[in-house]
Amino acid sequence: MEEFIAKTSDGAEIETYFLPAGPLAVILCHGKAFDRDSFVEYGQTLREEGYTVAIPNFRGYGRSTVGQEGVDAIEYDVIAVAKELEAKGHPAVALGASRGGGGVLRAVALNPNQFRAVITWSTVAVSDEVANRLGNIPKLFIVSESEMMHDQTLAVYREAPEPKMLKQIPGGRHAQKIWQGPDRDLIEQYVREFLKAL
Repeated sequence: MEEFIAKTSDGAEIETYFLPAGPLAVILCHGKAFDRDSFVEYGQTLREEGYTVAIPNFRGYGRSTVGQEGVDAIEYDVIAVAKELEAKGHPAVALGASRGGGGVLRAVALNPNQFRAVITWSTVAVSDEVANRLGNIPKLFIVSESEMMHDQTLAVYREAPEPKMLKQIPGGRHAQKIWQGPDRDLIEQYVREFLKAL
């Protein structure tokens, strides 16, 4: 598997798996309890469907370094990976799970023109200001019906501007654990249909 290092505006270096395929790229952003390896299998699935894929280790994970803004400023990591993909000719969709969901939303709010669309699985809470600044790119929010992040995911969804879509998965699995559970086919279907419509 190929790799690249994305350099952030605050001086971090983000190690990133790179699976090249078609023009549109998907950045897979892991949650707090995971690292980039947890998304490799899904990344390979997306590449087989024709998408280029980038899977970063957020700052402080693996060999990724922490920049001047600190360990929690993962939005800078997402932006840096998107810019690296753009330089390679790939407009990017940012997909984040749990903490990674909050990271991609904050990244889009900082620079909505950098992204083609945004997808979250069970996002952590972000401020109404962030939600309001997500721009006019397509947005897909996915969450389990009875999981711990359900209410805050819906709160972000309500504040986000159109176009937007909400999909709820049965059960209580959180973030990447949705994908690891019995509704894997369903979550992959939702993402597949969303990406095809872009």
